[in-house]
Amino acid sequence: MIFKIPLSYPNISIPLFLFRFCERRTNTRENANKNHCKNSVAVLLLILLFLGLTSCGSSKPSVVTTKKEAAENNDARAVSRPRTNRTVKVAIEKEEEQIERITNEKSYAETNDFINKVVENAMSYQGVKYRYGGTTSKGMDCSGLIGAAFMEAGKTMPRSSRTLSLVAKGLDLDEVRKGDFLFFATGKNKRQVNHVALITLVTPGEIEFIHSTTSRGVITSTLNEAYWINAFLRAGRID
Repeated sequence: MIFKIPLSYPNISIPLFLFRFCERRTNTRENANKNHCKNSVAVLLLILLFLGLTSCGSSKPSVVTTKKEAAENNDARAVSRPRTNRTVKVAIEKEEEQIERITNEKSYAETNDFINKVVENAMSYQGVKYRYGGTTSKGMDCSGLIGAAFMEAGKTMPRSSRTLSLVAKGLDLDEVRKGDFLFFATGKNKRQVNHVALITLVTPGEIEFIHSTTSRGVITSTLNEAYWINAFLRAGRID
């Protein structure tokens, strides 16, 4: 009788030794003893097989957790999970919405009827020649243009550009809006205001203004022009 013994069971050398030992003894004993030995080996093999099965269980541990522990494990996995493309896209869209909202609330979008009227009055003088001390369509200087535009809208303003700069509340360029003032130094003293202009339009990339120049009279210009940005001193507002 031949026993086929699986090679994966531990301690396989012990039953093989016993089996061979019994085979040698059967050569010198009677047939009754031979059968008795083989039966003993069979019983021993069954015992070892049972022990092997009970000791070679699954290597995967069986862990029983509470609901609280399971929830903590799920939270930990959620934290370590990398951001998906969808998550990144949503974050970018929210950021773009915030930027658009802030941009739309910029001061350059602010205006009112009074300022619109003042700017409209000043624009009506385009082409009028320069005249020092002038305040009419026959001729006007820079502060004369400002005075006439505000006077026609119902408000009196200081007569000189320097006085206007002293009365006006200082502003950064990213704060200015339609109806504010720009002050320049076009003379030898680069720190002293001697010219004023009225802002007519403000966009993210440009500030346009109207003023009366000695060479061309009442015209519109922008701060993108090299001459005026180099002569610029500060901006202001008179409420």
